[in-house]
Amino acid sequence: MSLLLITTIMISIWLAKELVQTKHDYKRVNQSFADSKKELVHFKAVNGKLASKMDVLQFRNTEIENIFPEILEELKNLRVKNRMATQFSETIMEHELSISTNLKDSITEDSTKVQSFDFKDDFYEVKGQIINDSIHLNINSCDSIIQVVYKGKRKRPWLWIFSKRQLEQVIYSKNPNSIITYSRIINITK
Repeated sequence: MSLLLITTIMISIWLAKELVQTKHDYKRVNQSFADSKKELVHFKAVNGKLASKMDVLQFRNTEIENIFPEILEELKNLRVKNRMATQFSETIMEHELSISTNLKDSITEDSTKVQSFDFKDDFYEVKGQIINDSIHLNINSCDSIIQVVYKGKRKRPWLWIFSKRQLEQVIYSKNPNSIITYSRIINITK
């Protein structure tokens, strides 16, 4: 009789722990999914350049398989086993720059009129020629993206140190003409 009672109590404790864990997982997945729909928040960094931030999403491997199957394809493409991945980061950038420069006239040996132009700064190199009625243009762009994941604001600030801090990411492009249009970082928990 006492063995049955002890077994029943142990099963009840185990079920209670599983219920608490399931509720925690449910809240985490719902919060992360809601965060994935939020827009980036843009702000000026200390040096005056534009930076962006958003909350970090947290999913387990099995949840990623169901919610973001395209991530598994990216991992497979990179030859990374999804069970080994701990963090996934994706940032899409657009580059936009208007350039004004002078044309230079020259004449080749066969008397073909050639106009050429070039422009160079820390992030772009543009070279071009106008030969007769055609344009030949070569554009090279270089950019660095810095992403930092950190513990940000507290979820419930009124609870002070008893409230956990949320993970947030900051994305910074060194090219002042770049606009970060989309970013996603996912912590993959085991």
